[in-house]
Amino acid sequence: MLEFGQDSLLTLAAVVREGTFDAAAEALHITPSAVSQRIKALEAQVGRVVVRRTKPVTATADGQVLVRLARQWELLTAEAHTELLGGTGERVHLPIAANADSLATWLLPVLADLHRDHAVAVEVMRDDESRNADFLRSGEVLGAITSAPADIRGCTVVSLGAMRYLPVATPDYVQRYFPGGVDERSLRQAPVIRFDRSDDIQWAAIADTVGGHVNPPTVYIPASTEFNRAVELGIGWGTVPSEQATPALADGRLVRLPMRPVDVPLFWQYWKLSSPVLQSLTDLMVAARGD
Repeated sequence: MLEFGQDSLLTLAAVVREGTFDAAAEALHITPSAVSQRIKALEAQVGRVVVRRTKPVTATADGQVLVRLARQWELLTAEAHTELLGGTGERVHLPIAANADSLATWLLPVLADLHRDHAVAVEVMRDDESRNADFLRSGEVLGAITSAPADIRGCTVVSLGAMRYLPVATPDYVQRYFPGGVDERSLRQAPVIRFDRSDDIQWAAIADTVGGHVNPPTVYIPASTEFNRAVELGIGWGTVPSEQATPALADGRLVRLPMRPVDVPLFWQYWKLSSPVLQSLTDLMVAARGD
């Protein structure tokens, strides 16, 4: 059975995290030569290449397995160290992945509660909920908010319900682009706002309304709060999380378009570890989404 040294695993994780051997050496307070020797020794031990010597350095599929092990080892070791010192040690580093809309609506209060109750320092890696599972596979994070229960061995999946998106626009925008209602012709001409090119929520709303795809003028605003503001400024119509849209709907800055809401399921996936911090974060997420 293979046995991996802690130094080798943590060096691999540092190389992948920092992107270069030199940066990893600086982070670990050792020489670049020592980093290179540890990686070569690890590759000799497992009989496989674990990193691609590119810029930035990336883990191979085999290397990702070891990076995941290193991340888990770091978490459990840091928790044990903190517990032994009665909470006076360094804060536990907890990398997770989340989508921008969760961060802008319900997730930050959860993270605030976690930081209040535990000696933790969360690092949030942000991407679309449909792609966050890739962070788990690569070993970059210990948990991720995803839009589907990805098949990742060694992970626990918890449903967080669905996030509802409302198709909305300003009253002036509706009068200009949808005077006769929302149909295929008007949707083809009306500018629409998307988060980025992987954001398919607007396309789902269009397909549900007209039964197919249209190619409207598209504005890309890759930030949740700014996306909402762009819709309120009349740049285009968009699907906005109901939590963000409700105040503007109440005071008339926005109006609902005659399109059905889009519900995007959310799942919290995390590595099966005996980690009090991960379990506490899970409990806080479930409680927040159950409100």
